[in-house]
Amino acid sequence: METRYELYRYQNPDGSSKDWAIRDNGDGTYTKRWGKTGTRLQSKDFVLNDPDNFWREKQAKERKGYIPVGKFFIDNDGNLSTVPPASLASYVNVPSQVQVDPRIYWRIKIADPLLGKPVLEFFRGQVRAFAQAVIEAYPSCEWVIAINSRYRDISFVKSEAGSFLIEDGVGPLLLLMALKKVAPDGIAIALSHDDNVEISHKLKLEGQALSFFGSDLESVRATAEIIGLLDKRLDLAMVESNVGNYYF
Repeated sequence: METRYELYRYQNPDGSSKDWAIRDNGDGTYTKRWGKTGTRLQSKDFVLNDPDNFWREKQAKERKGYIPVGKFFIDNDGNLSTVPPASLASYVNVPSQVQVDPRIYWRIKIADPLLGKPVLEFFRGQVRAFAQAVIEAYPSCEWVIAINSRYRDISFVKSEAGSFLIEDGVGPLLLLMALKKVAPDGIAIALSHDDNVEISHKLKLEGQALSFFGSDLESVRATAEIIGLLDKRLDLAMVESNVGNYYF
């Protein structure tokens, strides 16, 4: 029986990508494959001493920013295909055409390993405060709930990357844009579209990013004002009530 590999893909900042795949061989071993997208993938077999190792391998790749793109066959030469190797015949393999669902990519990186504890504590506090505000507006946003939980622990992961899909909602975008705006020196936050176009922290300029989630500036305004992405609107009614009538 031919077993498919679970394929993961990492998008490089320059637009290129690399693949990583893993397969449980069912005989107490597992195989990993890796290489640049569109090339023949190298391989190596490992002994599965602990059933959890297989899961840990995949989790480690996802933490580094690799995105699961599905299950595929890989022949002995390292060529990727959706067709079983025994059925390939004259099949022409085009690995780079494997499609990934539209998504927005992100990365939080502690650029300076010697960054002081007060700075990290400040950033940790910002993550939690902004995340809580976003959760109040979007209580079912599991992505934001998860990151809020991670940053409760003082030993939070200092560098991580990944992506979020349309179905994750606009919450992750708002949170990361707000953090990008206030990130202290030594902490870098990157956001980009599929085509590697950067997303800034200036919400008024990022209509494309909002529309990706079927949202717009007015629909997120209340939350954006709370987390500092938009200045609060001046309530003219309140101003007028505090101003007397003066005659000159």
